[in-house]
Amino acid sequence: MAPSALLDHKLNLPNDETAAQAAEAVDILERLLRERPATDALTVKLIADGTDAAVTVPGDALRLLVDVLAQIANGNAVTVAPVHAELTTQQAADLLNVSRPYLVKLLEEEKIPHRRVGNRRRVMLADLITYKRIDDAKRTATADRLTAEAQSLGLDY
Repeated sequence: MAPSALLDHKLNLPNDETAAQAAEAVDILERLLRERPATDALTVKLIADGTDAAVTVPGDALRLLVDVLAQIANGNAVTVAPVHAELTTQQAADLLNVSRPYLVKLLEEEKIPHRRVGNRRRVMLADLITYKRIDDAKRTATADRLTAEAQSLGLDY
Protein backbone atom coordinates (compact mmCIF):
# COMPACT_ATOMS: atom_id res chain seq x y z
CA MET A 1 0.00 0.00 0.00
CA ALA A 2 1.42 3.39 -0.95
CA PRO A 3 2.17 5.75 1.98
CA SER A 4 -0.37 8.28 0.73
CA ALA A 5 -3.05 5.58 0.65
CA LEU A 6 -2.48 5.02 4.36
CA LEU A 7 -3.31 8.63 5.09
CA ASP A 8 -6.08 9.18 2.54
CA HIS A 9 -8.52 6.45 3.53
CA LYS A 10 -11.72 7.29 5.38
CA LEU A 11 -11.84 6.59 9.09
CA ASN A 12 -14.80 4.52 10.19
CA LEU A 13 -15.91 4.17 13.77
CA PRO A 14 -16.19 0.51 14.74
CA ASN A 15 -19.65 -0.87 15.41
CA ASP A 16 -20.48 -2.70 18.66
CA GLU A 17 -19.77 -6.15 17.20
CA THR A 18 -16.37 -5.09 15.89
CA ALA A 19 -15.51 -3.44 19.22
CA ALA A 20 -16.46 -6.61 21.10
CA GLN A 21 -14.35 -8.78 18.79
CA ALA A 22 -11.40 -6.41 19.22
CA ALA A 23 -11.78 -6.49 23.03
CA GLU A 24 -11.73 -10.30 22.99
CA ALA A 25 -8.63 -10.30 20.78
CA VAL A 26 -6.91 -7.81 23.12
CA ASP A 27 -7.56 -10.06 26.14
CA ILE A 28 -6.12 -13.12 24.39
CA LEU A 29 -3.10 -11.35 22.91
CA GLU A 30 -2.24 -9.49 26.12
CA ARG A 31 -2.31 -12.79 28.02
CA LEU A 32 0.03 -14.25 25.41
CA LEU A 33 2.38 -11.23 25.56
CA ARG A 34 2.53 -11.35 29.38
CA GLU A 35 3.97 -14.87 29.11
CA ARG A 36 6.73 -13.85 26.68
CA PRO A 37 9.05 -10.87 26.29
CA ALA A 38 7.63 -8.30 23.85
CA THR A 39 10.67 -8.67 21.59
CA ASP A 40 10.03 -12.39 20.88
CA ALA A 41 8.57 -13.20 17.50
CA LEU A 42 5.36 -15.20 17.84
CA THR A 43 3.59 -17.45 15.39
CA VAL A 44 -0.08 -16.62 15.01
CA LYS A 45 -2.59 -18.98 13.39
CA LEU A 46 -5.26 -17.34 11.26
CA ILE A 47 -8.39 -19.19 10.23
CA ALA A 48 -10.77 -17.87 7.58
CA ASP A 49 -13.47 -19.79 5.71
CA GLY A 50 -11.97 -23.18 6.56
CA THR A 51 -8.50 -22.17 5.41
CA ASP A 52 -5.79 -21.57 7.94
CA ALA A 53 -2.33 -20.07 7.81
CA ALA A 54 0.41 -19.57 10.33
CA VAL A 55 2.36 -16.32 10.27
CA THR A 56 5.31 -15.24 12.40
CA VAL A 57 4.83 -11.75 13.79
CA PRO A 58 7.64 -9.75 15.45
CA GLY A 59 6.88 -9.01 19.09
CA ASP A 60 6.95 -5.24 18.59
CA ALA A 61 4.47 -5.52 15.72
CA LEU A 62 2.19 -7.71 17.81
CA ARG A 63 2.30 -5.15 20.64
CA LEU A 64 1.32 -2.48 18.11
CA LEU A 65 -1.53 -4.69 16.89
CA VAL A 66 -2.76 -5.05 20.47
CA ASP A 67 -2.68 -1.26 20.86
CA VAL A 68 -4.69 -0.83 17.64
CA LEU A 69 -7.22 -3.46 18.73
CA ALA A 70 -7.55 -1.77 22.14
CA GLN A 71 -8.43 1.51 20.45
CA ILE A 72 -11.01 -0.25 18.28
CA ALA A 73 -12.42 -1.98 21.37
CA ASN A 74 -12.89 1.48 22.89
CA GLY A 75 -14.88 2.54 19.83
CA ASN A 76 -12.13 4.68 18.30
CA ALA A 77 -11.24 4.83 14.63
CA VAL A 78 -7.57 4.07 13.93
CA THR A 79 -5.21 4.91 11.10
CA VAL A 80 -1.63 3.81 10.47
CA ALA A 81 1.03 5.87 8.72
CA PRO A 82 4.74 5.30 8.20
CA VAL A 83 6.88 7.71 10.20
CA HIS A 84 8.73 8.79 7.04
CA ALA A 85 5.47 9.85 5.39
CA GLU A 86 5.15 13.38 4.07
CA LEU A 87 1.88 15.12 4.80
CA THR A 88 0.03 17.92 3.11
CA THR A 89 -0.69 20.96 5.25
CA GLN A 90 -4.32 19.83 5.57
CA GLN A 91 -3.33 16.33 6.73
CA ALA A 92 -0.86 17.83 9.21
CA ALA A 93 -3.46 20.28 10.51
CA ASP A 94 -5.97 17.44 10.91
CA LEU A 95 -3.48 15.38 12.93
CA LEU A 96 -2.77 18.34 15.22
CA ASN A 97 -6.49 19.18 15.37
CA VAL A 98 -5.83 22.77 14.30
CA SER A 99 -6.88 24.82 11.29
CA ARG A 100 -4.76 24.73 8.16
CA PRO A 101 -4.03 28.50 8.37
CA TYR A 102 -2.77 28.04 11.94
CA LEU A 103 -0.52 25.17 10.81
CA VAL A 104 0.84 27.31 7.96
CA LYS A 105 1.63 30.01 10.54
CA LEU A 106 3.59 27.44 12.58
CA LEU A 107 5.49 26.45 9.44
CA GLU A 108 6.27 30.07 8.53
CA GLU A 109 7.48 30.71 12.09
CA GLU A 110 9.76 27.66 11.62
CA LYS A 111 8.26 25.89 14.64
CA ILE A 112 7.76 22.79 12.49
CA PRO A 113 10.25 21.87 9.75
CA HIS A 114 8.85 21.51 6.25
CA ARG A 115 9.88 21.60 2.63
CA ARG A 116 8.33 23.11 -0.45
CA VAL A 117 7.35 21.09 -3.49
CA GLY A 118 6.54 23.67 -6.12
CA ASN A 119 4.20 26.05 -4.35
CA ARG A 120 3.03 23.40 -1.85
CA ARG A 121 4.37 22.68 1.61
CA ARG A 122 5.08 19.16 2.85
CA VAL A 123 5.58 18.17 6.47
CA MET A 124 7.30 14.98 7.62
CA LEU A 125 5.13 12.98 10.01
CA ALA A 126 8.13 12.46 12.30
CA ASP A 127 8.61 16.25 12.59
CA LEU A 128 4.92 16.71 13.32
CA ILE A 129 5.02 14.07 16.06
CA THR A 130 8.10 15.71 17.59
CA TYR A 131 6.36 19.11 17.60
CA LYS A 132 3.23 17.60 19.15
CA ARG A 133 5.19 15.88 21.94
CA ILE A 134 7.03 19.09 22.81
CA ASP A 135 3.82 21.14 22.65
CA ASP A 136 1.95 18.61 24.80
CA ALA A 137 4.77 18.67 27.37
CA LYS A 138 4.62 22.48 27.51
CA ARG A 139 0.84 22.39 27.96
CA THR A 140 1.12 19.81 30.74
CA ALA A 141 3.80 21.85 32.52
CA THR A 142 1.64 24.98 32.29
CA ALA A 143 -1.42 23.14 33.61
CA ASP A 144 0.64 21.69 36.48
CA ARG A 145 2.01 25.13 37.33
CA LEU A 146 -1.48 26.68 37.29
CA THR A 147 -2.87 23.85 39.42
CA ALA A 148 -0.09 24.28 41.97
CA GLU A 149 -0.69 28.04 42.06
CA ALA A 150 -4.45 27.54 42.54
CA GLN A 151 -3.78 25.09 45.37
CA SER A 152 -1.34 27.47 47.07
CA LEU A 153 -3.97 30.22 46.91
CA GLY A 154 -6.63 27.87 48.26
CA LEU A 155 -8.68 28.09 45.08
CA ASP A 156 -9.04 24.35 44.58
CA TYR A 157 -12.42 23.01 45.56
